[in-house]
Formats: sequence, structure tokens, C-alpha cells
Amino acid sequence: MDGDTIAAIATPPGSGGIGVVRVSGPEAVAVAARLVGRAAAELPDRTLVHAVARDPASGERLDEVLVAVMRAPRSYTGEDVAELHGHGGAVNMGRLLRAALAAGARAAEPGEFTRRAVARGRMDLVQAEAVLGVIAAASERALRLAQGQLEGRLGERVAELRRTATELLADLEASIDFPEEGIAHAERHALAARAGELAEACRVLGASFAVGRALAEGLDVALVGPVNAGKSSLFNRLVGSERALVAEEPGTTRDYVEARVVWSGVPVTLVDTAGWREAGGVERRGIELGEKRAERADVCVELIPAEFVGGEKRTGDGEQEAGNRKQEMGRRVRVVSKGDELVGDAGGMIVTSAVTGAGIEELKEAIVRMVGAGGEEGIVVTSERQRDLVVRAAEALGRAAGAVGAGQAEEVLALEVREAARALAQVLGEEVGEEMLCALFARFCIGK
Repeated sequence: MDGDTIAAIATPPGSGGIGVVRVSGPEAVAVAARLVGRAAAELPDRTLVHAVARDPASGERLDEVLVAVMRAPRSYTGEDVAELHGHGGAVNMGRLLRAALAAGARAAEPGEFTRRAVARGRMDLVQAEAVLGVIAAASERALRLAQGQLEGRLGERVAELRRTATELLADLEASIDFPEEGIAHAERHALAARAGELAEACRVLGASFAVGRALAEGLDVALVGPVNAGKSSLFNRLVGSERALVAEEPGTTRDYVEARVVWSGVPVTLVDTAGWREAGGVERRGIELGEKRAERADVCVELIPAEFVGGEKRTGDGEQEAGNRKQEMGRRVRVVSKGDELVGDAGGMIVTSAVTGAGIEELKEAIVRMVGAGGEEGIVVTSERQRDLVVRAAEALGRAAGAVGAGQAEEVLALEVREAARALAQVLGEEVGEEMLCALFARFCIGK
């Protein structure tokens, strides 16, 4: 309930020098005061107070703590917040939390602190999602992006687009409300041009999700190709250590192997799969598992051994089997492997060598560029929710611009522009349903 006082452990589980129990709500300060045997008025705002926390029922000593009180509205949630900073450790933190619950709080739900911050205008929904991005960031670049959104950069851009849509809607509705004044043919086309420009701005922002997703969630990159193409050797070179077995004998890789790396600030899960060839038994099963894993990859790197380049050698069951495999594997980049053995022209393909390291950095850069994550990210959307709403706004504005050419009435244009403005408002958290909010905040940890 919104009027409840909630409490949760705000630090990660396990051992640590310091642990924090956070309390938020109308009784937050009173709860903290009961635990340390002080009057609420004795706990100054935004000042650390040294005290001993005791069980509110038995008076048993719990821990030596520092108490921090942040009264509304100058707090994370926008309501009264109190924190007890004690010694870290699951058992100690558990005792402090149980004491807070016994003193008048209830256990917080996942993301409830941040949800209250959104409800009280301390942040918009984009910033709330950025909180999750900061916590989950797997690279410096992903962290910078999340911090930029937490600062409000994306929210400001969406708000700007929404204001522009609202101004356009106001002009359209004015012509509808005062039909006797009419609307000139040239003015109709000017309004359509404004809708078209705004639609393009929304499309550009929506397309940035490719970068946002790559930085926030990372990429899956699968190495595929015939047996003895050098996949495991290239995999080890890309990872920077020996993670996959390498041998001259075909079929050494029986199951796919994964490793996590970071390229240009993009988290990458690199997958080495079994080589293509006719096989049976366990090896056949390994090939099938590799194929299924490759189908889920964002990028597939298909290795072409140097001896198969240029048509000089097209024999062997590995190459024949490779020719039979035409399944969709997401984005695909074909590269020459064993480039130190290449004779002749590579036909524009990237030439790599696990032995010399040639082409390795070029391949990494090509993969990152392929998903649009090269260079500076700027202002981008990082969740499917944001992307879908921005795209919906772009489509509605596109229909509005096209309505002029179709000779439709101003009411039709206004209907589409209103839909665009509503979609942009939902990006920021306005007019958002309870079900969506519950699903979003369920992804948060309980203490946030």
C-alpha cells in the first residue's frame, strides 16, 4: 500500500564491511528511532548518528550502527527515509531487518523504493529504468550510458519530442475549433511537413535501440563453419586465453563453448560451435546443439578456411556439409581463417590468423559496427518498452503526414498526432497501466 512504511536490505547478500537496512514511508524516522532508543526529533536530518540498535520487544543488543535520516521531500523516494548502517553479513542484516519490521514497517516488494520515487516525481520512468541499467552494467561504456539516462538526457529528449507533438496538436485543434476561419492549403502542407520531421526524429531515436540493447544486454556472437576451419583457435585468440580444445583431429569440439569478453565497451558472449560435417552419435548431437545455439546469436561469424578461398580447393566433407547449411543465423559475417596459409585474393573478406593475430581487431570492430554500436552512443533508448513506444509515435506521425496527401480531414491528422503525444508521454511514465509498472519493477532487487 502506498501509505505503508516499507523496509528492506539495500546492500548485496553475503559478507561485507557494511550493510544497510533502508526504511521509507510516513513512519520511517519513528521506526529508526525505536530501534536505537531515541526520540524521532533527536535524529537530525541528513546527519550520521552513532547508536546501538536493539530489539524493540526484548531490548536485546543487535548491532552498533550509524543512523541516517532523510526527511521528505529531499530523499530518494520523496518521502521520509531512514537507513541503518551496520556490520555486513547475511545474519546480522537479517536481524536488523526483522527488528525494523517489528518496529512498524513491512517488507518492501521488488523495486518498491524506486517505484515510490517515480510516483512522487523524483524521477521519470526512463530514469527508473536507468537505475536498473546502472546496477546491471557490464562495461564502462554501458555504465556511462545508464548514468547519462539517470541524469535525464533521454528523458529530456523524449520530453522535447512530446512538446513538439503537443504544439502541433494545438495548431490542428485550433483549426478544428474555429472552422469558419478554415485552414489554407499551404498551411495544411506545412503542418504535414512538421509531422513528417517529427516522425523522422522519432524513427532515429527508435533505431538507436540497436546500440542501447548491445550495451545494456550484450551480444551473442557464434563462430560457425566446417570442421578444421580453425574456430576453436580463433575463439581462444578472441578470448585471450585457451578456453577451447584445439587439435588436428576433426570433430574435437563436440559441444559449444562460451566465454564472456568486452569489445569496444560492448559485452559479448562468444560461442565456439562444433564443426559442420556428416557425423553420427555424440558428435552429431553436438553439431545440432551448436546449430540451435547459433540460431539465437545476434551475429554469426562463418569461418572459411584459407584453402577453400578462391576455388583452389573445394573438397572434403566439411566444405561439402557447409554448402548444405543455409539456415538463417542472424547477421552473418564471413571471414577467412588460417590467413597465414592464404594464397591469392580473399575476395573482400576479413582475413584472420589465430597464429599471428592478423585481422583479430578488424573482426571485433566489424562485429560491433554491424550492430550499430561503433563510435559514441549519444542519446539512445535501452529497453524494448521505450523503443516500441517511440516507434509507435513515429508511425502515428507518419500517418498524420500522409493524411494530407490523401485529402483527409484535420480531425484525422489530430487523432494521429494525439496518439503520438500519448505514446511519448508513456515513455516518461505518464498514462502507464498498473500491469506494465508491476512487470517493470519486478525486475528490480528488493532493496532498490
